[in-house]
Amino acid sequence: MNKLKRIAALVLVVVLAGLVFLTLYCAVTGSRFFMASLVVTLVLPVLLYAYMLIYRLLKKNGEDEKVSGDGDDPGI
Repeated sequence: MNKLKRIAALVLVVVLAGLVFLTLYCAVTGSRFFMASLVVTLVLPVLLYAYMLIYRLLKKNGEDEKVSGDGDDPGI
C-alpha cells in the first residue's frame, strides 16, 4: 500500500508540474486557453486537499464507531 501511495503522489506531482508549465506556455504564447489552464492549476490542488481532508475526517469517525461498537463492553 505504501508503494502505491508513493506512485500516486509522484503522478500527481508530475501532473501539477505539467499544469504549471502549460499555464506558463499559454501565457507566453497568448493562447486562448490561458484562463482555463490558470483556473485548473489553481483549483485542482485546492480540490485535492479538500478531498483528502474530508476523507481523513470520515475515516477517523468511522474508526471511532468501530472501536466503540466492538461488543467488548459488558454493559450493565
